[in-house]
Amino acid sequence: MKGVLAKIRYVFAVVVITGSAPNYFLLWFLWRGISLFLPQWKYQDGDDFLYSMYQRMVIFFFEHCTGQKVYISGDAASIFSKKENVLYLGNHQSTVDWIVCNMVAIRQGSIGHLRYVMKDTLQALPLYGHYFYQHGCIYVKRGDFKQKKMESALEYLRDPKIKSWTVIFPEGTCFAPNEYDLIKKSNKAADANGLKPLVNHLTPRYRGSFLALAKLRSNLDAIYDVTCVYSGSVNEKKERIPAPELIDFLLGKNREMYIHVRRIPIKDVPEDEAFFKTWMHNLFIVKDEIVSRFYEHGYFEKGAELRTIENHHALPYIATVPSFLFFVATFLPLVFFPGLRLLWLQSILLFTMFGYLVLAIKSVC
Repeated sequence: MKGVLAKIRYVFAVVVITGSAPNYFLLWFLWRGISLFLPQWKYQDGDDFLYSMYQRMVIFFFEHCTGQKVYISGDAASIFSKKENVLYLGNHQSTVDWIVCNMVAIRQGSIGHLRYVMKDTLQALPLYGHYFYQHGCIYVKRGDFKQKKMESALEYLRDPKIKSWTVIFPEGTCFAPNEYDLIKKSNKAADANGLKPLVNHLTPRYRGSFLALAKLRSNLDAIYDVTCVYSGSVNEKKERIPAPELIDFLLGKNREMYIHVRRIPIKDVPEDEAFFKTWMHNLFIVKDEIVSRFYEHGYFEKGAELRTIENHHALPYIATVPSFLFFVATFLPLVFFPGLRLLWLQSILLFTMFGYLVLAIKSVC
C-alpha cells in the first residue's frame, strides 16, 4: 500500500510541478512587460518573488509531502538569523542537490534570490532553460569556457540592490562511488596539480568560483560552504552507494538529509588566484573529512550528534502550502476544460520556441 501511495504522490508532484510551469511563465512574462520601464532591481524584486512562490511549491512536495527530516548543523543559527548576499559552494552528489539549496535558502528567507552557475546543456529545457537566464542564472560551457561571457553575466549581479545567492558546485559533475573511471580521472588531475586526491568528492574546479568571487566580492557578505549527505546514500551494510535522485526522493526512498553549513566571512577568502586555488582544494579536503566522519560515526563534527531537536530544522507548513494551493488553483481549470488544455500545450510550444530564439540571439555562453 505504501508503494502505491508513493507512486501516486510522485505522479501528482510531477503533474503539478511541470503542469504549472506554463502558467508560471505567463505570470513572469506579464511582469517582464510591466517592469520594462522600471529599474532592473525592481524587475528582479518581482521576479524573485515569483521564483520564491514556485520553489516553495517544489519544497512542499520534496519536504512536506515526503515527510523528509532535515538536520542542519554547523553555523545554521548564524546564517538563519539574517539575510545575506553569498557565494554558495556545495558538494555535488545528486540531481537533488538544487533542492538542498532551496531547503537552506528558504530557512533564511532568501529562496527567491538563488541563482545558479549551470551547464550550458540546461538551456535546452523547455520553458525553464530561457527562464533561468532571465532570473540571473549563468550558463557555462565546460569544454569551451568563455570567461568574457561569464564576466558579462556576473556584471548584472553587481547591482547592490539585487540580492543574490550565487550557487556553484565546483566538482562540476555528480560524485558517485561506482563511477570508477570518473574518480580515477579526478584523482589523476589532483596528482598532476600537486593536490591531495579526495575520497568522497571529485577534485573541484576553481576557475568559475574565482571569477564569481572577483566580480562580486564588493557585494558579498560571505561564502556558505554547504555539505550534504543523504540517508539513502548508504545501504543496510553501511556501505556507500549512489545518492538518491529526484524520482527516488518523491518515491520516499530518502527519509533524512544531513546538511553542514560553514559561514566564511568574505574578508577571509584570498583574492589572489593561486592562493584561491589552494584554498578551494583545502575547502574540499575539509568536506571530505567531515563526510568520512559522518559515514563512519553518524556525525559531521566530533562529539556533535545530528539527530537532535536543535539540529532538526522543521519547516512550518505556512512556508509552502499557500504556494502549493495557488499553483494547484491555476492548474485545475486544465483538468475540466479541454479547450484550455489545447491552449496550454500551445503555450508550452510557443514560450519554448521564444526562449530558444532569445538564448540563440544572445549567445549567452
